[in-house]
Parts: sequence; structure tokens; C-alpha cells
Amino acid sequence: MRRTGRPGMGAARRGIGLMLPAAGLMAFLTVVPVIAVLERALTGTEAFGRLFDGPNFGRTMLNTLVWTLVSVAGALLIGYAAALLLRSPFLRLHGAWRGLFMIPWIIPGVVGATVWRWSLSSDYGLVNHWLMQSGIIRQPIAWLSNPDVVLYAVALIQIWATAPFVMLMVSAALTGIPAERYEAAKLDGASGWQTLSYIVLPAIRSTTWIAVLTLVTWALNSFTIIWVTTSGGPAGASTILPILLYEAFQRGDQSMVSAIAVLQLAICAVFIAIYARAMRSDLEELS
Repeated sequence: MRRTGRPGMGAARRGIGLMLPAAGLMAFLTVVPVIAVLERALTGTEAFGRLFDGPNFGRTMLNTLVWTLVSVAGALLIGYAAALLLRSPFLRLHGAWRGLFMIPWIIPGVVGATVWRWSLSSDYGLVNHWLMQSGIIRQPIAWLSNPDVVLYAVALIQIWATAPFVMLMVSAALTGIPAERYEAAKLDGASGWQTLSYIVLPAIRSTTWIAVLTLVTWALNSFTIIWVTTSGGPAGASTILPILLYEAFQRGDQSMVSAIAVLQLAICAVFIAIYARAMRSDLEELS
């Protein structure tokens, strides 16, 4: 008797076969550059010593940490708030509001950063003008030239640019929550905060992890916003690892470029490992 496979196995094999060429090409384009960078970094190990012993390395790492934490937390908070607001039954023209909120994500990075550099200018910037007209401040704030303020100012630009992505991800995840859960919570007398804490957030936890990993990766590799607005200044106050890498590239220091790239890769690998562990725990709970 002829043995027959399980239903759907043939379609699955065809799908895998069709996917293999593209997956192989993506793997080639990803693995080969990583191997080349690792080989170049290991052949010039003195670059790591120069990197770690550099006078600005500690400050750059602290700037990178603050930049990542502020931009990721801010984008998550605003993106979640916007997604929940767009599902409110009291809000009209949901599609129009969603389209307006997506504009920062659609605008090219150079254009958005240039507009914000003009807006945050201490001489003619609209932000200072509006704040002074509202009576919030009495004199202009040097958003991009004050070392104590500049890193948070450029982080706000990153939040403005990435929060729409979180809004889009969370909005898609919210549509997958059955309406029966909301109705049951309402019948049980749950408040809005309890519904959010015990129904909404657990249901979209995997989406949150994906959004966090994506935002962290973008923050650790962000270059355009800081370079266009401050070029890492003043006096290195807004210099993060990608800016340090580009400065080494401008000097032609290829070994230093590879060393910084390997450091960025190691940091991203840590967050990927945290994400994989969290997702494994979620799958174990579901099983």
C-alpha cells in the first residue's frame, strides 16, 4: 500500500522550497558582512584597546544608554497611548487621525531632522516661540547647544519619529483581542485600568517585546537625527556609538570602525537573547 503523508505536508514542502532562495540570499547578505567585520576587528585587536581607553568612551556609552532608554520608553508610552485613543468610541474620524499620526514615520529622516533643527533653534525656533508665548518659559532654551539638554532634545525627535511604528503594531494587536473579553470585564465591574492591566497588556505582550526589540535596534543604530541636528555636539554631549563609528570612518581608521561595529553587534545580541528568552517563557506559559 502506498504511504500517504499528513494533509498539508506537500503544501508545506512547496512553501519551504519557494522560500529557500530568498532566505539563502538574505542569509548570505547578512552573514558575509558580519564575518568580514569580525575578521577585520580580530586582526586589528589594538583598536579595542584604543576604543576602551579613549577619553570619551565612557561618556559615549553613557550617552548611548540614556539615548536608548529615553527614546524607547517615550516611543512605547506615546505609541500605546495613541493606539488606545484611536480605539476610543468617543473619537471620530479614526482613519484621519491615524494617517496624521503616521506622518512622522513617513517623512524622510534627513527632512524631519532638519525641520526639528530649525524648530529647536534658540534664535528663531518655533518651539521656544510657542513656549514663551504660552508663558511656560521666560527666555529661549538652547535645546541643541546646551550639554545638559541636547541629548534629551534629540531623543524627543527619535520618539517623534518612531512612536507611529509602536502605534501601528499595538493597533494591529488590539484588533486580535476578542470582544467577549471586554464584555466579561465590564460585567464583572472591572475599571478601565484593570481592563488594561489584566486583559489588554497580557494579550499583546508578544507584540510589545517585538516593538521593544525593534526600537532598541533602531536606537543603537540611529545616526541621521543626531548627525543632522548636532553632529554629536556640543563637546560630545550627544555622541553615541554610531556617531563615534562615523567619526572613525571619516578618519580612515578601519580597525576602529570594525571594533565599534563589533561592540554594537554584541550589545544588540544581548537584547536579542533577552527577547528570545522572554518569548520562550511566553510560549511555555501558553503550552
